[in-house]
Amino acid sequence: MNIPQNHYMKNTKWVFDEFLAFLLIYASHVDFDFSDEEKDEIEKIVGKDIFDEIYAHFITLTDYQALEVILSYRGIYFSTVEEKELLFKEIHNLFNVDGDFSTLEKELLLFLKKLM
Repeated sequence: MNIPQNHYMKNTKWVFDEFLAFLLIYASHVDFDFSDEEKDEIEKIVGKDIFDEIYAHFITLTDYQALEVILSYRGIYFSTVEEKELLFKEIHNLFNVDGDFSTLEKELLLFLKKLM
């Protein structure tokens, strides 16, 4: 599989779970409250090792750089309607895990749907 690279990805070709971890970490930070519930949910979905590795990379990036990483995978993991639905369902579930589906979270979900 030929995965597009950008200089923020440290020459990494992410498998789906790694990309999903990054996407969920990015989404969980939109309301500036990365709760323990959100962290636990992401770890439950992708595993602690993947979460730790991807989170360590995520915190080195600006919001713009993180969005560029997500967009670089648009043609790979958002290429079909089914893949998009799966990813947006995971994001939606994550937003509900802490019991507060905030306005910022709703706006990010709409924004990502428009981009993808």
